Amino acid sequence: MAKVVDLTVKNRHPMTLRSASSRKDSKEVPVDLNTAMSKALQNPLVLDVIFANLGLPDLKTSRLVCKEWADVGATFLGRRALLRVNKLLSYEGSEPAKMASVNDKLMRRLLISNKFDSSIPTNRKADVITRALTQVDNVSQLTREIKFLVSRKEFVPAFLEGIRMLGSTKIEHVGIFRAWGDNSVDTIPAEAYQNLPPQPSLTSLKFEALTDVEQDFCNCNEFRPLIQLWLDSAPNLTSLDVTTSFYPNLADCTNLRVLKFKFIRCCDEHHPNLNVSNVTKMLAQVKDSLVKLELCHDMYYYSFMQLIQSAEEVPVMSKVTSLAIHAGEIFEIQDFYNEEHFPKLRSFSVRSGLKAASLFSHLSFWSRHRGVHSVTLDMDFGSREVQEFGRKMIDLFPAVKVLDLRLDPTFCAFTGDISATFHQGESVSTSAAIYLFMIPFQMWDLKRVNICLKVNKSAWLIDALKGISVLKGVKRVLFIFPCIYDKKDNFSTSFVQDVILHSGPFKSVEIRINEMEPEIMERLQLIVEASGAPIHFIGRRE
Repeated sequence: MAKVVDLTVKNRHPMTLRSASSRKDSKEVPVDLNTAMSKALQNPLVLDVIFANLGLPDLKTSRLVCKEWADVGATFLGRRALLRVNKLLSYEGSEPAKMASVNDKLMRRLLISNKFDSSIPTNRKADVITRALTQVDNVSQLTREIKFLVSRKEFVPAFLEGIRMLGSTKIEHVGIFRAWGDNSVDTIPAEAYQNLPPQPSLTSLKFEALTDVEQDFCNCNEFRPLIQLWLDSAPNLTSLDVTTSFYPNLADCTNLRVLKFKFIRCCDEHHPNLNVSNVTKMLAQVKDSLVKLELCHDMYYYSFMQLIQSAEEVPVMSKVTSLAIHAGEIFEIQDFYNEEHFPKLRSFSVRSGLKAASLFSHLSFWSRHRGVHSVTLDMDFGSREVQEFGRKMIDLFPAVKVLDLRLDPTFCAFTGDISATFHQGESVSTSAAIYLFMIPFQMWDLKRVNICLKVNKSAWLIDALKGISVLKGVKRVLFIFPCIYDKKDNFSTSFVQDVILHSGPFKSVEIRINEMEPEIMERLQLIVEASGAPIHFIGRRE
């Protein structure tokens, strides 16, 4: 985001327009403020409706029209855009220059990054970060969100010093993204991690350790005290989103309701891999407050450490209603995924990762859970017996009412696995396997079904419609053709008629074809519109 200064009043008629002639000859043309149109365009309620539909570039430009538009536009910008606050400061020679004025409404969301005014000397950039927090008016009262992109280690002490000087603030969300490289100082001084003032308004924290693109792993242990410092200062924290190679101490997070924990492999030889015992110890600290839990892992580096746990070490997550596990084969915790340890669980989501059989592996750690009413599956389509999977899901979660399924058979098509086994080892095509995959789910008394299916052959689409149609509930399906490999798939009129024929049981059928010519797309859409079928063809440009 470019520098945004206060352009609301200076030498400007209350409402003027510029002529459409050349820039050299352009001049401000007064507008009659008594017309109905002029009055409407000064009405805050009308402007709210207009500005709510503008993109950020148009929203910034609209603020140049008049004072009324500048004020209303500032409100929307403050809610939707991040202000690069460190770019407000500059130097004149060797001395700091007077800071540009900023509309108070733009102070709601701030970004501190490695983008500085070109006049800032390299050895003064850390000081600028502290000044950006302390010399800009009313940060502690007006700002609700700060995003800090840490490009150099020496910026960390400067940022923390600025927060200390602000004292207790009204900041509600802090996001810190670590991305420093080898050009930073060796270590961050221990004295930089002095306690922060209490932040009672702070309810949401996000920390993400971004890996260096030239390195396989990152060392996140230097990140640990920075995270803990903020956790200790936020007594009312309710949401934590953390991507690290260690396990934060959450003992004082007594109000934490949402936890997203993503483990990334670290180059530190003492903490290289995931330790599920440490995961359960971390969860035990928030077992009585957590409502929503998401567990993730960097799948590019699949390795973990499974330790034998006693029943006492596995916590009872007494209030968790929503559980999402991405890379399910990593978080395989014995005697954990059941009604006893998740008594209020209602929503379960799992992503299988890159291995076709990994979802089966994870489900072997589950016991029947009759409380789960919503299931989301994001999986590749492998050669595992297609109907065995459905029967396993129904046995584990018999009370499901909502099914969200994201299926990608095209991944296995790339690897040569284009068939699936059925019954006594009988091999069937991928198209037929998709149909067979859906059949067992008709045993669920579903109320709603949402399915996203990647396909690269039109025959897959027809068989998928047949299989999904047997499911109960209101059905919506999205087919995505990332690429069209079979040149015979010209999506003829007869193909469209087949889609129309099988679309009757559906609330909506969307077909996204990335490589389709706009003219062909328009012709297909005209055919389905004439039929009244709930089908919509979507091209790349939509």
